[in-house]
Amino acid sequence: QLHPLYLSGCPTTANCGSLGTPTNPALSCEHLKSVCADTASDFYYIESAGLYHKVFCEMDIEGGGWARYGRSNQGTTWNYVDEDAAEITLDIINASEVKEMTDLKYNRFLVQTDVVFKMKADDSVNPSRLTTRSLPWLEESPLFIPDYGNDHTRIEFPSGSVDRVTCIPGSSSKCGQGGGLPTANGLSKPFFFQSLFFSPRGTGASAHNDQWNRNKYTWDGSYYFVYAK
Repeated sequence: QLHPLYLSGCPTTANCGSLGTPTNPALSCEHLKSVCADTASDFYYIESAGLYHKVFCEMDIEGGGWARYGRSNQGTTWNYVDEDAAEITLDIINASEVKEMTDLKYNRFLVQTDVVFKMKADDSVNPSRLTTRSLPWLEESPLFIPDYGNDHTRIEFPSGSVDRVTCIPGSSSKCGQGGGLPTANGLSKPFFFQSLFFSPRGTGASAHNDQWNRNKYTWDGSYYFVYAK
């Protein structure tokens, strides 16, 4: 069944002021942008396949019409730099948001963040586990440094990209040997982070001569957003 604004065969600005409200939901943020070009970024109501969602629509970046998911920094939660002690769990995109992305059948994604991310094991075992979602399929996959980190294994965002990671090796490493790690100096496939569990000294952790700075992570920034159409 076509949305009322499409019954004439093309979008119209009729009732533009009410589009995206509970009584007149849009088909998507992109639909709302196409009908009401000057609509501001804000929360709007979206209907798809009989399901209603209240979604934040980003109307300014990359042409607008994107649904936005993710988190911004709260207090000092995201100020971890070369951390080798604190165990933290961060939920970046919750399960209901992933379900919403699936329900709304998004197939285009854009990840934006100012976060600096690194995680390493160096002659050590780092039990940290990160959960990712592949793009554009949203398949869940773990990302971790498997077993003993050999001479050096470090994962981080490559220069100019935040929707994949690279693996930096020492003379020997775990790059390309499981845990979702790309090959040495290679790139992973595109993804976004769903949740993060950093545990440099947690159960199963070890470090050569108890030098815990061999197990370190950095998650330092103010926002991590995933935009979808």
